[in-house]
Amino acid sequence: MPHNPKWLSALSGAGLLVMLGNLVLRLAPASADQAPAATPFLALSRVPVVEMPAQAAALVAAAPVLERAATATAALRAVATMTRPGVMPYVISAICRRTPEVTGAVVSTAVQLYPDNVLYFCRAAVCAAPDQVEQIVASACTAEPEAYAEVAQVAFERVPSADHLILYGLTNALPALKPYLDAATPPGATNDFAALLNRTVQLANAAAKPSKR
Repeated sequence: MPHNPKWLSALSGAGLLVMLGNLVLRLAPASADQAPAATPFLALSRVPVVEMPAQAAALVAAAPVLERAATATAALRAVATMTRPGVMPYVISAICRRTPEVTGAVVSTAVQLYPDNVLYFCRAAVCAAPDQVEQIVASACTAEPEAYAEVAQVAFERVPSADHLILYGLTNALPALKPYLDAATPPGATNDFAALLNRTVQLANAAAKPSKR
């Protein structure tokens, strides 16, 4: 069999080097610029606790619009596994202030994680995103129905001009409450929001009691 010409041998060697080079590039880890985005858990685990609220808000803001709610939920769950519950209101506030469109998902997730802290979470969310008060009330009352009166009152204390939106959020979350709210509303206009809530609670509780025969 005749020997290959020198140029063919050189070409074959060069081709082999190219193949090996491509293989190395495929197997080598991606550079920092090409590295896949870290999950919220990994990203948040790399920063001190005091930086978690800002970092969580940045992660949500950087996510595609349709993925922001899911990213916010993942970030809150990550924070819950790594910190004490007292950190959560700061994370809620940071996320809601930067991306208010995910406020409902943020409040719902936080209340599911720590139901006893529902009022703290609502206060943080309303202060950060007052324009989302209706959704905040609806999400909180859906996640923790028994706290509906307290949730509505906390929201009203922060945004008293949005009393009608608060009531919409309340009845959207708990439609069965609307007849009692309507019955508690006086014929004339009133600004006594607390009295209206108390009367609604009284009517709802009275209706829930078993009738005596």
